[in-house]
Amino acid sequence: MTEKQKIINAFKDLDFKKLYNLLDDNKSYMDVSKKTFLNALQKEVKQLEGLKSYKTVEEGICNSCNKGCKAYKFKAAYQPSLNLFFEEKDNSVSDIYLCNDLKVKSSNGDDWNIYFKFYEEEKVNFSPSINYSINLQRIEKAIDEFKKLGISGLVPIQEVVNWFEKMDLLAKKLHLNDPFMTKQYKEYKKIDSLYKEVSHLVHNYKKVDLAKKVLDKYNKIDVNDEKGIVKWLLENEKKYFFSLKKTNKWKNTGILILETKPNLVIDCSKFLESFLLNDIYHNHHNDIMDKYKPTKEHYEQKGGSVNYSLETFLKLHNKYLDLL
Repeated sequence: MTEKQKIINAFKDLDFKKLYNLLDDNKSYMDVSKKTFLNALQKEVKQLEGLKSYKTVEEGICNSCNKGCKAYKFKAAYQPSLNLFFEEKDNSVSDIYLCNDLKVKSSNGDDWNIYFKFYEEEKVNFSPSINYSINLQRIEKAIDEFKKLGISGLVPIQEVVNWFEKMDLLAKKLHLNDPFMTKQYKEYKKIDSLYKEVSHLVHNYKKVDLAKKVLDKYNKIDVNDEKGIVKWLLENEKKYFFSLKKTNKWKNTGILILETKPNLVIDCSKFLESFLLNDIYHNHHNDIMDKYKPTKEHYEQKGGSVNYSLETFLKLHNKYLDLL
């Protein structure tokens, strides 16, 4: 049995002890060390209840990074597949990585596959550049400035917005919240999660005039007019707003909590409509969705699957079809 076949069998059995012995300490896999590579895969497998081994291995053709080359799909019933490409040199496996576009005969076009990736800092050849080091200094400075906002206690929402806009250039430079960035840096995550949380607050701040208009229309509806409420929900379903952690009597005080590290107690009193609208909208939406949720018969008619949407639920019950 060749080295490659032994490795394939070990992946099929999800035998990580055997894989650790078979793979080479002096080689990198997906640009990271053997230990880092296997730990990432093992972490994904542990999260999948019932996946102890794969039942079959099917040969396929890579349609992307190694277009036209052979790759392998490890399959098990009701579990995600593992698609791997084995790079070989001198009859030895020199690298292993995920194949993100594997074509196999059995594919139905709706494959569920294990996926993981690594931060740049985890890669064996990573060497911090001057630009990387400068960015880390900028990140630490931005975080320190954010922490200082909360020193005085209650923070006006405008001060948080000012911090956000001040660091906008850094956010663009770091490509924060950019799903198309192929390179991801672990050290950037510190500011990435903070930036995302604050962006929700800023969104509500900037959309407050829209929220006022939507609330004005809501306040003209009789609370007992279900059709009127449904019409309002449908008209505004794409006008999204975010929620913050609530304090006691927040509707009267306008004080909310931004759940960052550290948490900030925010005075949103002059821009409260966005948060009120989010609360009102979701309360009504949840009530209507619960009232018109699919029955057992609906699921049977639809083959066991029903799209989770207000429009779908209403159609199932033949309600307010003139609004849809």
